[in-house]
Amino acid sequence: VDRTLSTSFEEVMRMEWGDRVEEPQAAFSSNSGVGHQGRSEIFFLTQEASANNVLIRLLSLLYRPRTDSEQNGWDTISFAEPLLMTRIIDVLSKFIVSEKENGHKIDPNVWRAARESGGKFAVHCTSFAGIVFNILYTMLRFSDEQFDRRKAALFPILCSLISIQSEEIRMLVAEVLDKKVSVLLGIPSGKA
Repeated sequence: VDRTLSTSFEEVMRMEWGDRVEEPQAAFSSNSGVGHQGRSEIFFLTQEASANNVLIRLLSLLYRPRTDSEQNGWDTISFAEPLLMTRIIDVLSKFIVSEKENGHKIDPNVWRAARESGGKFAVHCTSFAGIVFNILYTMLRFSDEQFDRRKAALFPILCSLISIQSEEIRMLVAEVLDKKVSVLLGIPSGKA
């Protein structure tokens, strides 16, 4: 079953890469630590990534500040905050560990489009890159008060994300630092 599933994944990957035969062939034949020994591993990583992504999106919608007209008697912020922060910290911590262990072994072309190709290799860091984008965008939507309440947990993780292989992730981290952390430090945002 694992071999059949593996062959199916390879065929789908080849179809997605189009006529550029050398790229998928290099990916399949490289010994770059991308975890192809258990081909069904990619399936379970993408399922876990999708579940986390949906959960984070739902909780982030509940966590956003409401206007008076949107109040419905249920304190969605108090409900969502601990659940959302637990998911964010768990996903980012696992991503950072995986990226430190395997990120340097992955072809730089994979990192250039990590958001789109996140599920093509069975490595936690590439499978969860899209969720990291979602989390960073979620942080940008936090109110200053919400970010301030969670700064002790978020700041060390943001610092760890500075050295990630993905330039897109580093740019989003810079934006979070510029728009959220600078406010806490009383420094005007550097963006024009």
